Amino acid sequence: MRKNLNQKNLFRYISFYLSFCLSFTLVISLISPTLSYAKLPTLGDPTLDSFISKEERSLGLAFYRSLRANLTFINDLQINYYLNSIGQRLASNSDAAGDIFHFFIIKAPTINAFAGPAAYIGIHTQLILEAKNESQLASVLAHEIAHVSQRHLARAFDRSGQSTALTIATLLAAILIGTQDSRAGQAVLLSSLAGSQQSSINFTRKNEYEADRVGIGILTDTDINPQGMVEFFEILLDKSPEGGIEYLRTHPLSSNRVSEAKNRLSKDAEDLPTDSLDFQFTKARLIILLSNQPKAYLDDDVVGEGLIGQYQKALAAIRVQNADLAIKILSKHAEEHTHPWIRLALAEAYTSKKDDKKALSILNSLAKLYPGYLPVTMAYVEALNKNGMPERSINILKKQLQTDDHAIIYKALANAYFTNGQVSAALESTGNQYARQGYIELAIQQYDNALKQKNISQSTKQRLEAAKQELSNVVKQYDDH
Repeated sequence: MRKNLNQKNLFRYISFYLSFCLSFTLVISLISPTLSYAKLPTLGDPTLDSFISKEERSLGLAFYRSLRANLTFINDLQINYYLNSIGQRLASNSDAAGDIFHFFIIKAPTINAFAGPAAYIGIHTQLILEAKNESQLASVLAHEIAHVSQRHLARAFDRSGQSTALTIATLLAAILIGTQDSRAGQAVLLSSLAGSQQSSINFTRKNEYEADRVGIGILTDTDINPQGMVEFFEILLDKSPEGGIEYLRTHPLSSNRVSEAKNRLSKDAEDLPTDSLDFQFTKARLIILLSNQPKAYLDDDVVGEGLIGQYQKALAAIRVQNADLAIKILSKHAEEHTHPWIRLALAEAYTSKKDDKKALSILNSLAKLYPGYLPVTMAYVEALNKNGMPERSINILKKQLQTDDHAIIYKALANAYFTNGQVSAALESTGNQYARQGYIELAIQQYDNALKQKNISQSTKQRLEAAKQELSNVVKQYDDH
């Protein structure tokens, strides 16, 4: 009976969470079909009676896996590394610094950001493209992190426990459709939201002001200029007809909210940096990644003659298989600038030209200059594998695991082990990869497969059995609740 009640609670939480998020998307879509800017609050305090921490983690993972199964994610390592780096910097200066944050990017033409259950924070690609500098992007991340640290959704859920919940199927369909067409998402939600929308709106308004206040503090403590929050608000207001001020008065974006954010800016923060090369390289890389016409960026009149524009041009050249042009551009700038992404792109250009040895030489030098820098490490081990040196890859990846525990590292390690003929170790690494991605059953299956291999040592058996038992206990804990 306990299990059934808790499952019902989980489904009620999912329904409320999505209705709370999507009600704001609905309001914005009614104002402007070109603007869908939703600040989705996060799941809250696990100590609240309505929800426990294990359920929160379980729901967060399920929420994330559902998104991954139905939406297009940006998987570019360099872009994700940047977003996670700045996100973790900000999170470390929040009241939720002890929480595990997950940052990811969804390919979508709508301006949107959301904080999901268990600190899963998503950003739409269009939001990054609309941001003019790092402080504007960071302000959105800080705001969402503040929703996490202030446990907004849990409190909202407790307040509206008697509200009629929307069905999960309807809500999931709406959020997925809404990533591409906010009006279509609106159509799915229109009849369902009428009964519960107002209670969510009233609570959201208070949360948004609080998240702004806390977010400004997070930005300042991270040494990022909080002016970017006001600037990005103004960008959003400009995109809604006549500012949308009256219609948005009780919703997350209003002229009053912008004014209050301005008043909270400290003069001591005026001199904090507003931008970085990392952000500009990331945005340039994302533009080329998303472009359906990369040839257009081969024109200097389009990209300009500065460093970022020429980097963008080189990436476009790689995409259209003009490696020689990319090499010419990048070689010139590599002599003048030390940013590692220039040489990473140069290695990528040589790889596209099938010159794996030259690419390896560049990456070998980069690995010495930037030891432990994940984008360099992963490019380097891929080049080592292509050049028939999996043992070196294995050693490098094991060292990387001393500071980073990412699924992508275990995936690369599994490939290196397979190439090196170490099947049991490869299966174990694949199990570790799945475990960190939340695919518990698949991870256990890989450990079982590894245990079936011949001639594995006793210590390896014990390690695999221990890992398998640990995951089995996790599954049992969730089943018991």
